Amino acid sequence: MYLKILPFNKTLFKKDFNQVKILIFIMTIILFFNVTLFVVSRYGSYIKVKNSFIEQNVKYDEKDLIKDCKEDIAWRLEDLGVQSALMIAVPIGLAAILFGEEKRKKTFEVLAVMPYTRYEIFFNKLIVALVSIALPFIINGIVMLLALGFISNLRMFYSMGQVIKWILHSIYCQLPILSFSILFGIITGNLISQLVLTGIFLIFPMGFSSLIAANLELWGIAQYLDLNTIYFTSFKFSPLGVFETIGQGVGYYFIYIAASIIMIIISKMLFDKSMWERNGELLQFENTEGFFKFGVTICTALLMVVVSTVFLQNYIYDFYITRFLVLILGYILGGILGYIGAHFSIKLNKSKA
Repeated sequence: MYLKILPFNKTLFKKDFNQVKILIFIMTIILFFNVTLFVVSRYGSYIKVKNSFIEQNVKYDEKDLIKDCKEDIAWRLEDLGVQSALMIAVPIGLAAILFGEEKRKKTFEVLAVMPYTRYEIFFNKLIVALVSIALPFIINGIVMLLALGFISNLRMFYSMGQVIKWILHSIYCQLPILSFSILFGIITGNLISQLVLTGIFLIFPMGFSSLIAANLELWGIAQYLDLNTIYFTSFKFSPLGVFETIGQGVGYYFIYIAASIIMIIISKMLFDKSMWERNGELLQFENTEGFFKFGVTICTALLMVVVSTVFLQNYIYDFYITRFLVLILGYILGGILGYIGAHFSIKLNKSKA
């Protein structure tokens, strides 16, 4: 009974894990040099600065030195620089390897004739992906915790609670991005389209809302719109908005975790219905091609108008009729280019499949 609920398969898990282990290793090493080494070396830096002040006969407040070291560690653990880049790139890469690369190699077709159900295939890929986003942070967290145990003086700079919080926070931030990437790994039919469309739709809420606002402003319908406010408001509707939820309340955590679970459930349902004979095409499901063409047509039309007015702004604001014609021609030209581009990208990938 429990095997039916959780169809873990050692062979499938090992196969998928071997595909992504190099990515796990790279992420672990980057985190070690960017975070762990910085944290565990703070006591040495503290002693070095302290001795330097003593040798130069400079007055110092030891409490201030300790406070500075604690703040440096807290900043590094909470810094969204390199870590945020990893927490975006790695989940996308994992989904690309586990789904897009499998489609490129036609592995799904091979698995279809072997004694594995689709449930088993999807479940083990999901487990590997979850293990992969957690393992680098857990390994580095263990190193920091061991350093606390062996170097007691480090305890005045950071605590076990900070390290555990860092691990959980890092896993949480990756969940929506991983779920989103898996969803597009199933919707798309090949590796390139998966990477491109995942990247586009990650920023789609910000990009599309900004395009709409810019077009309304060009028509004079909504003057003096604050594009920055629109951008950051729409940012919350993207999986990337998870980075802005820290310290915003438990409610936000539940929203993004629930959204991640829902995307995984939808991914599982789509995976069960996916047509593996379409692997290699742009989109996995034929009935999404019309939506794709429509979306690309609309977005390209909106973008072409903005681009046109930027290049022709010195000529179109003197006469209302001139501006009107430029806007209309921009929509027509952008729509045609968008439709042609979407149509031929689908056709091209069909010929390669």
